[in-house]
Amino acid sequence: MGTILDVPQSVILRRWLFALGFALTAIACWLLASGARRSVFITLFVPPIFALFAYGRVRLFRQLASPLGPAARWGLLAAGIALDALMVAQLLNARGGGWLNGSPLGWVGPVWFSAHALALLGYGVLGLARTAAWPWQWWRARHAAPPARGARLPDLGRRQFLRQAGAFGAVTPFALSLTGVPLSYDFRVEERELRIPGLPPALDGLRVAHLSDIHVGGAMDLDRLLRVAELTNAARPDIVLHTGDFLTHRPGDFDAPLYEALARIAAPHGQWACLGNHDYDDPERFCARLREAGVTPLRNRLVDVSVNGQTLELGGLDFVSSRGPRAAALRRAMADWPARSAAPRLLLNHDPSGFEALPDGCASLVLSGHTHGGHIGVQLGRDAALTVVGLAGLPDQGVFTRDDMRMYVTRCVGFYGYPMRMGIPPEIALLVLRREV
Repeated sequence: MGTILDVPQSVILRRWLFALGFALTAIACWLLASGARRSVFITLFVPPIFALFAYGRVRLFRQLASPLGPAARWGLLAAGIALDALMVAQLLNARGGGWLNGSPLGWVGPVWFSAHALALLGYGVLGLARTAAWPWQWWRARHAAPPARGARLPDLGRRQFLRQAGAFGAVTPFALSLTGVPLSYDFRVEERELRIPGLPPALDGLRVAHLSDIHVGGAMDLDRLLRVAELTNAARPDIVLHTGDFLTHRPGDFDAPLYEALARIAAPHGQWACLGNHDYDDPERFCARLREAGVTPLRNRLVDVSVNGQTLELGGLDFVSSRGPRAAALRRAMADWPARSAAPRLLLNHDPSGFEALPDGCASLVLSGHTHGGHIGVQLGRDAALTVVGLAGLPDQGVFTRDDMRMYVTRCVGFYGYPMRMGIPPEIALLVLRREV
């Protein structure tokens, strides 16, 4: 009778991933039946995402294991299984906090997941490239001269080199994922001018600090939040506008550092905010804590702020899911607002994908976050990037226009969930409003 050592490691890995995926699906169904808050998310998204992860996991394991000896392969298999288990435990404990999701252990699961997500993306790009190149390869094979008699086939040395080169390439996703750890908290102020149609002379040069998606909790601790407050104050804003997702869905008093940091931020015309999709665990308590910290939440509300003797209208919308008739929901939220006057109107709306669903001409400038600047991609400059979100056709970062309306989407301060930031740095946006000439 054979032993487990007689079974190829890749077969054991597939069986392990199948069992883990089955367990995740069972847990998701159990949570759905129990009515747990996160049950819908885990049921709908986690099993299919894990299936994609498992595919990349098997391919990457084969690539890494190919140049190794038997003992090293077993070690690689055991280490990978341990990391799979840790990643899943961190996912299921995402709201529990504690040592499992604390720093530095809290980074292990995200790095492990994101490395395989990047590998899967790479395999997909390579597959598309090979498919696109197939006609050329077919033509070349049909018209290539036959090999000369006595021609030498590739020797074992070359095969070994190619195998080792493939293993080196397999390490690349892990290296890229590890770079996301320091980048995720490399806070920076990005100052830019925005031309606003009809902006009165009294508001020309108004300095607006735009913060979004702070996601307090875990490694976004008090020290880092105080650094954000310090950088914001150093930018000398006239007004500070937040576009939601302050929280991270954790129990207990995890959000206490947020309010201490927000209370340190000072601007002559105050701090204002709308809510994001992560801010609804207990919105009444949350809004009360915001007000105590000096931030005024605008929940489907429009207010007037006097700046240099000129009225500036500020509006804030509650988060509206992309599911269902979004345009109708946004119209209802703004139904009691007066029509726009000569005064400019700034609108806080967490999700930028709702820009097209907003009523025509409802604001001069819409501020949004939510997409974390695209989260994964290549930052080509302060105002340009190639991101996964952008390639999907969603607003990822920067300025977007619709008739006479402008929308600015910040890269956001923090991040949430898997994977972490890769290639896209966080941002404290300092928007200097200018008249359109």
